[in-house]
Amino acid sequence: MNELAWIDYLRGKVKPAKDLLVGIGDDCAVIKAGNQKLLLKSDLFIDQVHFSRGKISFENIGKRAVARVLSDFAACGGKPKFIGVSLGAPKGLGEKYLKQILNGILKSSKQYKFSLVGGDTSNSKQLILDVWGVGSCKKPILRSGAKIGDYIFITSKLGQRPFNQPFTPRLEESQYLVKGFKVNSMIDISDGFILDLYRILKLSKKGAILDKKSIPTTKGAGDFYRGEDYELIFTIDRGETEKNINCLKKKFHCVGKVSSVAAGYKFRDNNKISKIEVKGYTHS
Repeated sequence: MNELAWIDYLRGKVKPAKDLLVGIGDDCAVIKAGNQKLLLKSDLFIDQVHFSRGKISFENIGKRAVARVLSDFAACGGKPKFIGVSLGAPKGLGEKYLKQILNGILKSSKQYKFSLVGGDTSNSKQLILDVWGVGSCKKPILRSGAKIGDYIFITSKLGQRPFNQPFTPRLEESQYLVKGFKVNSMIDISDGFILDLYRILKLSKKGAILDKKSIPTTKGAGDFYRGEDYELIFTIDRGETEKNINCLKKKFHCVGKVSSVAAGYKFRDNNKISKIEVKGYTHS
């Protein structure tokens, strides 16, 4: 199975618990804890899969590993509260390098205001960080909420964030959006703009028409599929005021509209309509 098929398989096998509001298949799980809604997330960060040890400092390994989880909190409209990190280290990796990884995590905790609360350590054939976190939100923004007529936005240009380097998760932008606008769905771009938008459309049972020339890229159309941008894709309700839509268009990039599932997933390039090939990065 590839990653998408495995997620579908898991959904069919796991029964949701009583206090589980959102389970397998979204950016985070959402649970009800008293009057709170808590976000749960874990993410693996593996040498030679997600990063190349020779191309990134050990401090930045810690920062980037944590930022990936924070980006998922942003995608659900939430904030981080607690982070734990389990680490598998190959024999011979010196103590100073482990301390540098920790230093990157602690710098991130100060910057993004979360507490490091624990984890585990083990020997491993390669360097592995398993980051898990707890966040909070007032109302989770899910992949499944897109509606026909929604405006599709992305927070910034595709392809501009370098691989193997730390990045700024879009937590501030997420809070700006959920506090001031009717956001129906959202996801962060980890596996490519085209594939991650498709994940919204699949769970929402919708289609989309994208204005190809409106999608901002760094190196051209290849950026549609490259992944690891960690920008947010979000859809805004068609009933939002014209003033608010214009405000969003000045700050972010409007790239299309959500349509019916029957209309399909397509590009508009001038007056030409073409079917979009759904591809991106998947773990197989």
